[in-house]
Amino acid sequence: MKTTSLHRLGAVAAALLAAGAAGAAPSATSPYRTDAQSTHVEDATSKGISQVNMITCIMTSMRPDALVNQGRYGALVDQKKCDPQARADSGNSGSDSAGANAPAYLNAIVESTRASNADPMRVKSWIDLNEGDFTATIFVNTSATEAPSESNPYGVFRIDYCGRTDGLSSCIMNGYLSGSAGGIEYFETDGDPSDVVTTALRLTKSGSDSGAGALGITEFGVTSGYRFAYNGSLFRRSDGVADQCFSRLADDPDTGMSVWRYGLYDAATGERVVRRSGFPIEFAGAGGRAFQGQIGYHGLWLPPEARSQAVHGATVQRVEYVAGREPTRTPYTLVKSDGRLVKYTRQTRTLASADRIRFNVHVGDATGFYPGALGNRQYEMLWDDASRTFKATGTIECGPSGCQTRDLSSEQTVAVSYFATQGGVRGWSQSLGGELFVPLAGVSSPVDSAAVPVIYRVQDLVYPAQMPATLHCLRECPTAASMQAFFAENSTAASPFVAATFNRWQPAGPEGVVSYTTDASAVLLKDGAGAAVVFTDADALARRPQYPWGVRTGRLFTTLDDARCPEAPSLYCDRKVDELEVYYQWETGPNTWNQFAAVKDAAGSIVTFEAPLQVSYTVPAGAAYGAYAGKSIVLQYGGWGDLWGIPGHCVSRVTNERVSCETPESRYVPAFVIPFDEVQGRVAHGATPYLVKWLDREIRFARKPVSQCTDAGIALPATLSLPTASGLANPSDPASPAFIGAKPASTGAPRVIHGEVKY
Repeated sequence: MKTTSLHRLGAVAAALLAAGAAGAAPSATSPYRTDAQSTHVEDATSKGISQVNMITCIMTSMRPDALVNQGRYGALVDQKKCDPQARADSGNSGSDSAGANAPAYLNAIVESTRASNADPMRVKSWIDLNEGDFTATIFVNTSATEAPSESNPYGVFRIDYCGRTDGLSSCIMNGYLSGSAGGIEYFETDGDPSDVVTTALRLTKSGSDSGAGALGITEFGVTSGYRFAYNGSLFRRSDGVADQCFSRLADDPDTGMSVWRYGLYDAATGERVVRRSGFPIEFAGAGGRAFQGQIGYHGLWLPPEARSQAVHGATVQRVEYVAGREPTRTPYTLVKSDGRLVKYTRQTRTLASADRIRFNVHVGDATGFYPGALGNRQYEMLWDDASRTFKATGTIECGPSGCQTRDLSSEQTVAVSYFATQGGVRGWSQSLGGELFVPLAGVSSPVDSAAVPVIYRVQDLVYPAQMPATLHCLRECPTAASMQAFFAENSTAASPFVAATFNRWQPAGPEGVVSYTTDASAVLLKDGAGAAVVFTDADALARRPQYPWGVRTGRLFTTLDDARCPEAPSLYCDRKVDELEVYYQWETGPNTWNQFAAVKDAAGSIVTFEAPLQVSYTVPAGAAYGAYAGKSIVLQYGGWGDLWGIPGHCVSRVTNERVSCETPESRYVPAFVIPFDEVQGRVAHGATPYLVKWLDREIRFARKPVSQCTDAGIALPATLSLPTASGLANPSDPASPAFIGAKPASTGAPRVIHGEVKY
């Protein structure tokens, strides 16, 4: 199989034109067999055109191809599913850190028309962009004239776009993308005049499967870029310093692949597995303006201007779609809190079954950890069953831009006795189900790993009627006052927790226990002073990069006797809480996923939503699966396209080869692909089997000696003129031929929600 870089850019035109012209084992007609799969190339040149790839993804997700000549309509597009960095953050996040997996919708108004099958299709789109305090409208004009073909793989199309903020007549972002028989042109300017970034691309076609191109990026007056050329099997690229050659063959054993979206299906019928995780809502804001949103397991989503208006007790309308007619609306009462309580229920596996599966652990005192180790930091580790020891493989360093794993120069041995003195290992692993605890008190070497459990948890959102009346905390226990003190400007406090509980691993006396009460009617946790344990100041949280996703308590438990230390019954041990069948955690912050949100029906009953489905996957044998071959890992399925938990690593954007995550120009990717196969692509929830199918796959070319490209006659273009600003058009300007008109008023309930046509 061969792959063509940028080939999918022409797919927008193909979809539009095709729609304009058209009116026991899973069966051949089941979604498992028929759901479309897409493949795209990821390369160093992709970074330069990430904006246009995102725009084409958004355009496709608005489904103008399905609603041609059906009038103006509204659409919601999940920005995270079109943003490569957001997908990487989701893959590299905790399965219990809902922020990475909660939707972030863009509101759009779309109008798709075509006079006849012989005429171009015209799509006008107005997309709301809201990022914190920044708001803008992206005006997009799309014209598609010819679908891709064997002789013209890109078709004939043009996309012009302009991003404008209120009160400004000029574009803060202005670009175009066009495809023709000659190839692809792309040009964009982004930013204000003092900090503008210019990107230009030209791709020329010299044969049905060969061509050349150039990419240039200018930032702060400095220009960088690439020249490249390709034939049916090879791709050559140079940045003016490094000349590199890659195979274009997807079946090359060194080709890298990663999948960002999977579908989950019933193993017998092949039907999609649907989670009852939320539903669309409509909220009438000030002045009667209707806002479209979503309520679900991950909380409430509404456009930023509506969030402060949608308070506890407000009325929202549930929007239900009925085939062939307008959606129905049913009023519900909003229930909101600035925090939420999550229940963690115990599951177990053996330490032997976790062989070589990586997890993260915080090390306070590094004495006895391994020679040269530093304390008060996070380490990446694994259990090595062959040597019956733990191994440290890297350090995890977090900052304003997120967390990165820095590989150690070699694996460092950590004796079991180091953790045994602490009662066991407390950590987190995406592949082992999230938070984990390995009880090691009294365990000595050599370890019988088949007899030592690894305790992990299934999590569920706690609804008001399920809130325990009292909860207790031994470690990482905040109060309203401790959070206010820590997040105050110029604070010298060490943490947002009560000082004695911060990073406390030792037993505590009765005076060291922090107790809370709950207020079910307000869905709140309250401290000993009766104050709500909430903190929602986004600016203050931003000043503390350790807490970018809010504040979360340590493990909370309902009965003090459950935490008594066996060796000293007058004291309480946090390790005993780890062993409980159920414990809780409270989290608070400014984000929707830090907060509780639900709705009550007319009878006063709260509507509950399904948590992500936890499934187990036995990784197939083979070199493609690396250290995880043959291992059983835990995955989370949040709904269509959202299956996460596959472990990952970092690769270089420049060489496509695996590198340590702190390496410049590195990016995080899933380590392997679940194959589209009824045997090797099978997962299970308990005794219930499901099938997995990849939906969106990236391919990273395999690096080869430069001589392989030169011997094949692939020459880099000596001169290739790049597009310039003279080709720009402004679809928000009435004087421009690309003008699409002023942004229309809301069109009611969205007809499309991220690619799914509702009515």
